[in-house]
Amino acid sequence: MSSTRILVVDDNPTNLKLVSDVLECEGYEIFKAIDAEEAQRIIAQDRPKLVLLDIALPGMDGLTLTRKLKADEKTRDLIIVALTAFAMKGDEEKAREAGCDGYITKPIDTRALPALVIGYLLAAEPKAPTPGLQILIIEDTPSDLKLARHVLMDAGHRVSGVEAAEQALQAVKENRPQVILLDMGLPGMDGLALARMLKADPETRNIHIVAATSFPEKFSKAEALAAGCDAYLVKPLNTRSLPGQLEDMVNGTASSP
Repeated sequence: MSSTRILVVDDNPTNLKLVSDVLECEGYEIFKAIDAEEAQRIIAQDRPKLVLLDIALPGMDGLTLTRKLKADEKTRDLIIVALTAFAMKGDEEKAREAGCDGYITKPIDTRALPALVIGYLLAAEPKAPTPGLQILIIEDTPSDLKLARHVLMDAGHRVSGVEAAEQALQAVKENRPQVILLDMGLPGMDGLALARMLKADPETRNIHIVAATSFPEKFSKAEALAAGCDAYLVKPLNTRSLPGQLEDMVNGTASSP
């Protein structure tokens, strides 16, 4: 990362020097520009990996420049991080909509800046594809089923869903999942009974079961774990962390439930 080229675009000389000096000390090759026109010349000639771009530039502003760069096939892969001293509600959304990959408000925390830059650079690195998990969601609330399914499929997993325990038993038999995300309050046979049945069967006892409930007072964590569930979640589920939680559990890196 240390030889990576970074372009800093800011019409404020103090900010331009401060950011540039901090990143130069980290070993980056730094280019500087005070407006959009100069930035475009540098990008054409020296091709940086990342652009730290002040939004409030004279002439062509930063968001307009971002749109132009992201619309051009030659420059759309540039990592562009917006900088602004006038953070208003909705500014980050505007920056993202324009094509910015990140957003930093001024005054910039120079101690945190190197780590932020590394984070943006690493996020842009191509990642080797990993095989997704085979996940079965057992959930009788259609909106919850749809949301969980969408989130997990978007994370690269193979997901199927059913709405009742009886359907689940058939689904497990036909397409053995690695993980079951199991709603406790199912109609008919509830989640606790289904978990006990699956864990009592030698053919299914090794399937990871994650209990989920909107009624922790009715279906407690202790009861779920005693029934054989490997983890316990209370709704509404944190959809940002859900894929990682299931992956960590299967890989054996999850903390105790």
